[in-house]
Amino acid sequence: MLSIYLLPGVIKICYNKYMFKKGHTPWNSGKKGLKTGPLGQHWKLSEETKKKMSIWQKGHKSLMWGKHLSEETKRKIGEASKGNKYNLGKKASEETKRKMSKVQTGRKHSEESKRKMSESSKGKKFSEEHKKKISQNNARYWLGKQFGEKNHNWKGGISPENIKIRQSKKGREWIKFVFIRDDYTDQKYKERGGKLVAHHINNFADFPELRFVIDNGVTLSKKAHKEFHRKYGNKNNTREQLEEFLQS
Repeated sequence: MLSIYLLPGVIKICYNKYMFKKGHTPWNSGKKGLKTGPLGQHWKLSEETKKKMSIWQKGHKSLMWGKHLSEETKRKIGEASKGNKYNLGKKASEETKRKMSKVQTGRKHSEESKRKMSESSKGKKFSEEHKKKISQNNARYWLGKQFGEKNHNWKGGISPENIKIRQSKKGREWIKFVFIRDDYTDQKYKERGGKLVAHHINNFADFPELRFVIDNGVTLSKKAHKEFHRKYGNKNNTREQLEEFLQS
């Protein structure tokens, strides 16, 4: 049987030699309503007792220190655990989540650990639902890193007004009408569909009065749009530049 002795600043844990002996029937076998375990898990310990146990355990190695389970033992543990759904449906409280997050903050996996995790995932196929959840989680993670001061292209907050205008109702309608007029066709390579951009012929920033004029827009593919700005830059763009670009 497990015995715990509390002394000032010290806690002593002793085990009966028959406690873990193979074939030995525990004293509480078949009894119900007893919340016991090898190290007292599920017992409600006072904060003082927890503190003393913590003090005692510091500097003492675990009973399993240096021991490795055989493959056979691992298999038996796995078999015994099948169907055990003691945690199914339980949700961690916000306080528990906060503590778990705090413990993990700053931790970095070793290269060996990363390699093992990578190997364990090889060959696994995720369901469409699983893929969708991973995508959503990644989007939420990167959302806070791509905008504002955290973005590597941050220039002191000059673009919010630009984005608001482009994403406004008038801005979205302007894009739609430019696409419809050009039959959703890239005016550089004459390919219909794909990833398209409604490009402002006379620069968006320098000609605010022409921002929502349909004739000041042209449909380009993303590829053509990048080529145009790579050649002419992002400022002071004009109709003459576009005409030269489309003819080249």
